[in-house]
Amino acid sequence: MGRNGEDQLGSVTVIYGNQIERMVRDLLAKTSALDPLRPSDTVLIKPNLVVSRQNWIGVNTDPAVVEALVKELKKRNISRITIGDGSGMGYSATKAFDICGYTDMAKRYGLRLIDLERDRFVKRRVLIEGPFKELEISRTATECDFLINVPVMKAHLQTFMTCSLKNLKGVMSRRMKTAFHGTDLNRAIAQLASVMSPDLIVVDGIRGNLSSESGRTPVSMETILLGDNPVVVDSVVADRLGYAPRDIPYIAHSADAGLGTCDLGKITIHSLNHPTRNETYAPPPPYTERFPCHIQSHGACCTCVGNLVFALQRLHEQGLLSRNHSFVIGQIPKKSTANKKGTFVVGQCAAKGSKSDVTIKECPPSARAIYQRVLSTIQDK
Repeated sequence: MGRNGEDQLGSVTVIYGNQIERMVRDLLAKTSALDPLRPSDTVLIKPNLVVSRQNWIGVNTDPAVVEALVKELKKRNISRITIGDGSGMGYSATKAFDICGYTDMAKRYGLRLIDLERDRFVKRRVLIEGPFKELEISRTATECDFLINVPVMKAHLQTFMTCSLKNLKGVMSRRMKTAFHGTDLNRAIAQLASVMSPDLIVVDGIRGNLSSESGRTPVSMETILLGDNPVVVDSVVADRLGYAPRDIPYIAHSADAGLGTCDLGKITIHSLNHPTRNETYAPPPPYTERFPCHIQSHGACCTCVGNLVFALQRLHEQGLLSRNHSFVIGQIPKKSTANKKGTFVVGQCAAKGSKSDVTIKECPPSARAIYQRVLSTIQDK
C-alpha cells in the first residue's frame, strides 16, 4: 500500500461478526500482515484508552481485540510485546489497564504495560505545514520495531470522528496533547501523522459510540477493519459513519500533504464475509447545535467538552436550558455575547481568560459538578 499521495491505491480488509478472536485471526491470515515480523522484534500495541471508569465500553479499545493480536504474535514466537497509551484529560491509562482487564492480560502473556504519559520523550520535527515545528513523542513508540495502532471506530465532538489518525495522539506527552487543543487541532493531527506511521492498523468496530468519543451509549457495529495506512483506513471509517472523507478536516489535510489517499474510488475494500445486518449510520449534529444555549469551546480538550455535553444533556432533558444561557470552555475563550448573569465559565483554562458570575474551576470539571452548579444557579434565580 504505502504512503505516496492520492495517486497511490490503498486497501482495507473488513470482517463482520462478534467472534473477535476468530475475526482477528482470519484478518491476519488473509492479509499476511504479521509476516514482516521477526521473533526478536519489539512490538508496541497502542489501543485507545481514553477513560479510566467502569462504563468504558464503546469508548476504550475492547481488550479482546488486543488479546487476539497478542495470541497471534505469540504464535510467531514474538515475546517483546508492550501495550501502551496515554489517557484523556482527567483520566489515567494506568488505572484503565486495571479496569479494562489489560493488567490481567499482561500477567497471562508476559506483556509489558506502559502509561505513555510517564514515558521519556524525544522531539521529532514535523514534515508538513501546521501550528508546530516539532512534537514530543514517546520513546517507546519511536524505538519499537513494529507499531500496531488499535483505535475504536467512533464519533468525536470536536473532529466529528476519531480513528487511527487521531488515536496516535496517545503517544505524545500530556503537555503536547494539551497544546494540540489550543491551536488548529486538525492540522496538528496531520502533522503528527507526518512523523508517526503505524506498521499495522486494526480498527475495533465491535462496539463504538455515535455521539461522542467518551459517551455512555455504545452501539453494536460488529466490525473489525485492517489496513496499514491511517489516511486510507480513516477514509473508509468516515464513509461508514456517514461522512465524506473530506468532511473530516484532518483526513483532508493529511491526504493533501501526500500521506495517503482519501479518494474512496482509489481504495479497495476486501470483505472476508457479509454483515448479518445492514445498518447505515448518520452523523450526529455538531454538539454546539444540540442544545438551546450558546457554547464557546475554542481550544477545549476532549474531556472538558465531553463532560460539558453530558451535563447539558441532563439539563436539556429537564427543560432548563435557554438561549439566555452561555457556556464558555477552553484555552481560547472569546468574549461572550450573552447576559453575564447567564454565562457559565467552565474549567481552569477558560477561567483564566473570561470573567463571569458563575465559574466552575475544576480541571477537568466533572459532568456532575457542571450539572449541579448550573442547576443550583438556575434554581436560585
